[in-house]
Order: sequence, then C-alpha cells, then structure tokens
Amino acid sequence: MSEIIVRRARREDCEAVNKLAQELIDYEKLTDRPQMDYKTFERDGFDEQPLYLCNVATCDEKVIGYTVSHYTYSTWCGKGMCLEDIYVTPDFRGKHVGSKLLRAVAKEAIENNCHKLDFVVLEWNPAQEFYKRHGASDLTSKEQWHRYRFSEENLKKLASNCE
Repeated sequence: MSEIIVRRARREDCEAVNKLAQELIDYEKLTDRPQMDYKTFERDGFDEQPLYLCNVATCDEKVIGYTVSHYTYSTWCGKGMCLEDIYVTPDFRGKHVGSKLLRAVAKEAIENNCHKLDFVVLEWNPAQEFYKRHGASDLTSKEQWHRYRFSEENLKKLASNCE
C-alpha cells in the first residue's frame, strides 16, 4: 500500500472534503439535515478569518479522510478545541488512518495551549471504542453532562425577543 500522509488541508481540497462530509452524514443517518456546499466550506475555512482547522489524510494524493476542528473557550480551563468531524473512507478503516488524523488534531491542540479536546459521538456509533482506546472519557456517564442545541429556527425565535 502507498504511504498515507496527513497534512493541513488546502483550498483545493475543499470539494473532496465536502464529498467525504456527505459520506459521514449518510453514515450517521443524518440526511434530513441541511447540507452545505463546498464553496461555503471553502469560504469559511480559507477566507479572511478561518472558522475551522482541517486536516486531510491522503494516499496517492487522493483525500481518504479528514478532520474538522475549531477552538473553544471555557471559563474553568481556558482555551480548548472541539473536534467537529473525523472521517475515513471505508476502504482505509482499520489501517490507522483515523489514529493519524486524531494525533494531528491533538498535536495542534497542544501546540496552541489547549487544555481539552471535546467532541460528540452518536450513541450507536462503534467509533466510541476507538476514542476510548486513545484515552477519551465519556462525559455523559462520567460527569453527567448533556449536550443541548438551539436549532436555527429556535435561535431566530430566541433572538427576535432580544431587547
């Protein structure tokens, strides 16, 4: 097998990453969610103030996996990072590509003084074992944290009542 390289994504990778993101959405059975086009992904990551960090795993220059992460801030520990996505194409699973991608995010977090790396995993997703093998803690069971979200519709309702 050819060498697998993990590197920072470039603007020209956006279309390939967006296609893999769609594969992840399909895998997670979240196809009822709004979809983002690669031009928006490109703008948000590579224009004036990038909103996220993206790494890609390549084999023979083809993108076979990616991560998307961004910085967060907590009043109790300061700077942190959130891993939004990690995905590896089915043909390359079990070949340590996910581990290489996860290590690259961890390295970025440590080099930028982050005190934690947070992420969410669907309850049924077997990837939970992958994260546990790498030392992650399940905060739902350990600390009883529950993650909540305002949808765009509810966010608009909430903002409309602002004085």
